Amino acid sequence: MFFLAGYKVYLAVYEKDFQSLNAVNIERIEKWLQGRQAYSFAVVGNIRNSMRIFEKRIVPLVRNEEIDFMVSAGNAVYDGAEDKYRLLYRGLGKLDIPYVLAVGHNELEDFGAPRFYRHFGPFFFSFCLGNAAFIFLDSTGRTSGEWLDRWLAQELEDAAGLKYRFVFLNDSPFAPAAPGNSKRHYLLTAGRVIKLYRRVLALAGAGGNQQGKG
Repeated sequence: MFFLAGYKVYLAVYEKDFQSLNAVNIERIEKWLQGRQAYSFAVVGNIRNSMRIFEKRIVPLVRNEEIDFMVSAGNAVYDGAEDKYRLLYRGLGKLDIPYVLAVGHNELEDFGAPRFYRHFGPFFFSFCLGNAAFIFLDSTGRTSGEWLDRWLAQELEDAAGLKYRFVFLNDSPFAPAAPGNSKRHYLLTAGRVIKLYRRVLALAGAGGNQQGKG
């Protein structure tokens, strides 16, 4: 216990601080891919601070496949404690490529919501790369479902002229419904919104069941 407490103090005092990493990395991606017609990216889910496995299995795959950037679909940390975010930051730095994180349930545990916001940014956001839109949703229930429904529909409409539209979220919007679950009600609504549009691929983390409409 003393060792763990001491390690947390070490991380807080000596580890380099990091803020708004999603915005920083999106800018890196845009510069990295400037002038290129094609690119590749990897999507992972449920890292859960298993950095030893991540470094031994995922990092070599990313390097061998010459991936340009990586997306986490949530639950990248074991919980939302500060030391977990710092361990994740150190581990992801070994990728040597930009990465973008969707918010998951684990990121918000242990009062982690303000930490995710400080270290990575808003819970839902979007950006475009060439002929593709990348849309990130908050499926944790932290953000108003009604607001997200309107925002998602508008984002998909604005990206109607693009060839690809990717939607990333922690829970699958196509999983079976749980009665009385307000978060599930939102996910089902999001699923219906996604199905209204063509050329949309939804990529989920913990929930699985990826589904697209082409």
